[in-house]
Amino acid sequence: MKTFCYLLFCAVSLACGYHLFGQLAGVMRNGQAGIIGAAEERAEGVESPRENSPDALTISDITSDREKIEQENVVHVAANNSSDTPDAGSLLARVDKILQQRPAEEKQAQPSGSSQNADVGMQGRIALPVPSVPIRHQARQHDEMITPGNFEYLGGFRPPHQQTNGSTFAYGGWALAYRPDGDAGGPDDGFPGSLYIVGHREHQMVAEISIPCPVITQNRTLDELSTASVLQSFSDVTGGLLKRWNAVSETPFHIGGLIVAGDRLHWTVHKYYNVDGNDFSSHGTTSLDFSRTHADGPWHLGPANSGISEWHSYKHAGYIFEIPRKEAESWFGGFNLISGLQISTGLQYSSQGPSMFAYRLPPAGTPAETSVSAIPLVWYSEQVPLARHNPADRWTGGAWLTLGNKQAVVIAGRKGLGPIYYGVARPGDCSQDKGYHGSPYETQMLFYSPASLIRAAHGQLSAHALEPWLRWDGEFDGGGPGQYFFRTCSQSVGGMAYDRKSNILYLVQVNAGFTTDNEFEPLPVIHAFRIVE
Repeated sequence: MKTFCYLLFCAVSLACGYHLFGQLAGVMRNGQAGIIGAAEERAEGVESPRENSPDALTISDITSDREKIEQENVVHVAANNSSDTPDAGSLLARVDKILQQRPAEEKQAQPSGSSQNADVGMQGRIALPVPSVPIRHQARQHDEMITPGNFEYLGGFRPPHQQTNGSTFAYGGWALAYRPDGDAGGPDDGFPGSLYIVGHREHQMVAEISIPCPVITQNRTLDELSTASVLQSFSDVTGGLLKRWNAVSETPFHIGGLIVAGDRLHWTVHKYYNVDGNDFSSHGTTSLDFSRTHADGPWHLGPANSGISEWHSYKHAGYIFEIPRKEAESWFGGFNLISGLQISTGLQYSSQGPSMFAYRLPPAGTPAETSVSAIPLVWYSEQVPLARHNPADRWTGGAWLTLGNKQAVVIAGRKGLGPIYYGVARPGDCSQDKGYHGSPYETQMLFYSPASLIRAAHGQLSAHALEPWLRWDGEFDGGGPGQYFFRTCSQSVGGMAYDRKSNILYLVQVNAGFTTDNEFEPLPVIHAFRIVE
């Protein structure tokens, strides 16, 4: 069945690719190439925003500046802040000016059938085709940047309703990691490797699962999806750390991120409700083989308990993704990982929007509580938050995408579009917990320029004033990413993982729905997107 799925996928991809190439060629001939927002290419009579905005830089924009950067200063580490960086107000004013210059008529009309409704996760969906037929997202592209127009939806799959070592996959999926050599004996179906995934939120244990052929469902039910197999049963990858910390804490600690780093599984942890502002060490590793689990860490990025806002672990103890090797060695001093955290339970200590800190893992056996050198790339203060940010937003996954000479750093999450309210849940609120509410919610992706992150690493841009150059939301060409999700009130997004070799991006929808064999515990769905030319 999986071999047939792969053959069908290949045939349809070729046919769709030929058709889309013709469409794109027509767009290019009409001079409509480019993307909306701060990264648009030059339109007739309009100066190109990309040439003026530090948030829309491409790698080629800064290549000629290499000697200048190397002469001026080495990569910033620890708490070294450059006095030459532009202030937040001036950067945001420049971005606003650029956006205002864009003629309204340049925004490409959405294809017929796409949703204009803000809550695309609930209604106004695009009608989806039969299972296993990939959906190419219809949006304009860019010569050097990856955009939503480079995304092709492949479908989704789910973990099984299976209990092992006292935990299940229900209510899970908040962190995800891709293992290239996982499931070595699995079928050659175009979806190699395996995934590590966090299970039930109350248990915070991790299992390894296979990657079955994704399915695009006809009726939007989890029963139609392919089901992953369990390769390694649930295990405490922190080596008992979470159990010890939770035993003396009134509120739980959660795993914030996962990534396979060589022969180690790297994780982060944070206290979910940290209104006291405790600055915990947060980064650690364990073996990929759970039968030999031995945890190292936790370590702290930058100086611990320094009183310096940007180094508080509530800004970096969440999602993790890798920097491509060439960029890591050329521009980040060998730092090859990025982690960040955005959370509203401890608002004054967290970033008011996605955050990103570059670092590399210390050697195995490094003592716990060691401070690890890191570079602040992006974070937002309460005084200068991310544009359009509110406390009901939640950004939970990231990836540095590459496609030939195109790149983009994407952060995924869900945004509250309604009035913001703090307190106990009211009738109609998606969550029954006390906290920030902002329904309706929408799944979104923020696209950051890699070159802007490089400039921030070298002190040429302020880390707390860097805006994404593109926001993939429901008003973007072809609609937002939420149209590919199952219909839920919360539209909760979990972990993200990236298979760079196959160019497949995996994104978890938490609490996506129920199955007929268990109508009481919601399962996550792992959605798959291929990044294509």
